[in-house]
Amino acid sequence: HTRVINEFYDVFVASRQAFDLEGKELTLEELLKYPIMMLDRKSTTSEFLHQIFQKSHLDLVPEIELSSNDLLIDLARIGLGIAFVPDFCIPTDDKDLFVVKLKEELPKRQMVVAYNERMPLSQTAKQFMSML
Repeated sequence: HTRVINEFYDVFVASRQAFDLEGKELTLEELLKYPIMMLDRKSTTSEFLHQIFQKSHLDLVPEIELSSNDLLIDLARIGLGIAFVPDFCIPTDDKDLFVVKLKEELPKRQMVVAYNERMPLSQTAKQFMSML
């Protein structure tokens, strides 16, 4: 059984000082002219983005692949590239970063918790589920 915890969009974020793109709308193809930073290939986020580019017959070759969204945001903030991160990871009061507008709308994703209804949940698991 699954339960939806959160719905979110993935976005490209960039430094205001490093990239003069604020207010402009880019296609996925135009975005490839810039250094893209994203989670490493083993992540579902990476698979998701590679599939989006493949559907448009584009080959995504990221400049940097990391295992941390926080680190991607930090590197975007100092202007090393344009980071692909879930929107809920971006600090709301961040003055240095902006979301790059795309002409193509990226699909919404869901964060879910999956569990087996036939198996009893431990007290710890029940408490964890209630926190979610």
